[in-house]
Amino acid sequence: MKKASASLIAFLMISSPFAVFAYEKTECLGIDQKWGSNSARIRASANGFPAGPWQNALTEAIQEWNKNPSKFNFSLTYNENGVGRGNLENEVWWTDNLDAPAVAYFWYTCITGHLVEADVVFKNTVPYTYIHTKPSLMPYGGSSRPFQNTAIHELGHALVLAHENDEYNAMGQDWDHIYANGGFAFGYAGEDAGDGAVDLYGNNGATTDLAVIHWRWTGASGQYSTHDRTRLFSDTGALLSSYNDGGEPRYNVTPGQRILIELTYENNGTATRNSVPVYYYVSSNDTISTWDQQIGNAAYNLGRNTVYTTTTLVTIPNNLTRNTKYYLGAIIDPANVLAEVNEANNATYIGIHVR
Repeated sequence: MKKASASLIAFLMISSPFAVFAYEKTECLGIDQKWGSNSARIRASANGFPAGPWQNALTEAIQEWNKNPSKFNFSLTYNENGVGRGNLENEVWWTDNLDAPAVAYFWYTCITGHLVEADVVFKNTVPYTYIHTKPSLMPYGGSSRPFQNTAIHELGHALVLAHENDEYNAMGQDWDHIYANGGFAFGYAGEDAGDGAVDLYGNNGATTDLAVIHWRWTGASGQYSTHDRTRLFSDTGALLSSYNDGGEPRYNVTPGQRILIELTYENNGTATRNSVPVYYYVSSNDTISTWDQQIGNAAYNLGRNTVYTTTTLVTIPNNLTRNTKYYLGAIIDPANVLAEVNEANNATYIGIHVR
């Protein structure tokens, strides 16, 4: 295989294990660096990603990126032998020789602004998991780092987005850029990274996707955004008392209490959506559906360039049993009026304990 020319400029982007538009791009001499076309082929190592669950997990990360609202998409091929840096091929593999959980290397010609190679490498001693069950995942009290989240982050570098620290973002703290309803949680590219892809590669004019998430931006740790769970407040804005219940917060409430439920809303599609309906529910389990008891509603105008975390006033029903655990939840587009590329991210929850 040919070696990359020494005249090319190489940059290294590292994924941290913790740690109006906000996305960040890669520039050189004031020129945005990107692929010369709207697609790039990624080749997966034959040894590192044979047929099976790890190959499926990498495929899933690629598919999540291909739901973005830009004209760009990745293609993926397997059984690549002789992977390595500087061979003018975009490849993915594992190694034990990294100082971070994963890295993305990419090379570009500065004046043309075009990439010529991007490689993603994962450290094989990190406790990654490809499964989606919440108790196994770091964001939900487990010990394993969700592989797909980190893969999405590094593929964002391959697209070529930089780190982000001032908005809830997959290009920041990736392991808890995640959505959940019920017993499973999934990584995704998200609104802000998708908006960066649109800036670089244009709007495809066809993608529709809305999401409601129980995570929020909390600040910056160097180049990386930090995230935490959304919360419940009194109607005067005081944070309600809570406790850790199996790795997730559960808030103490009383029947008839008026509270503010904080959630994050995203428009991951191509067009602004006005007056988007959101219904609020109380449920006996953490799978929120329209079969649950509705306790409120709201409507939001959602641009496609701003992650929107806000609170909504609801009332805890008087008919709930005291000293019992329930879940408050929300569903965006509850009547399924919009045909979306991902319907699984339209509902989420926060645990409550009725005292």
